Amino acid sequence: MKLPIRDWQGCSSSWQTAFIRENFLPLGYAAWQGYLSEGRGIVACDMEVGDATTIDWSGDVVRYSLQYIPAIAVPIYLQPCRLPANFIHRLMDTLQTYSPIQEILISISKDEQIEIDWLRNLAIAPPDCYRQVCNRWDEFDLGTGLSGRHDDAQS
Repeated sequence: MKLPIRDWQGCSSSWQTAFIRENFLPLGYAAWQGYLSEGRGIVACDMEVGDATTIDWSGDVVRYSLQYIPAIAVPIYLQPCRLPANFIHRLMDTLQTYSPIQEILISISKDEQIEIDWLRNLAIAPPDCYRQVCNRWDEFDLGTGLSGRHDDAQS
């Protein structure tokens, strides 16, 4: 039996926090690689899971698609979400001022719901995530656009 996320994650009810924690290196890698090739933008994750609150994030294989959305394309990417115009405006301002070398903007979507987070005060900066993933490439399945914990049964 899997414990609800609030029981095993220090009383937090946010499965997105657990996802970010367990997949931080690939997310940081995508943020830095995207910034180097396309400038400022946001890392977009589309979750491919059922009930995210019942997942053992430290052990289960979780599939998700990952892409980098350059700042200029963010309003188009977010259009289907029908977010308020003032939120989009503030996000676009943030995209122009965040520090790509020290911070990450990330959107996590599942079942037509989206959460956007601004990750700051990171223990590992995006350039360091990039270097670590490159140095340990065989542990990550980033070439297919899907990533997650290594699954020996699928190798």
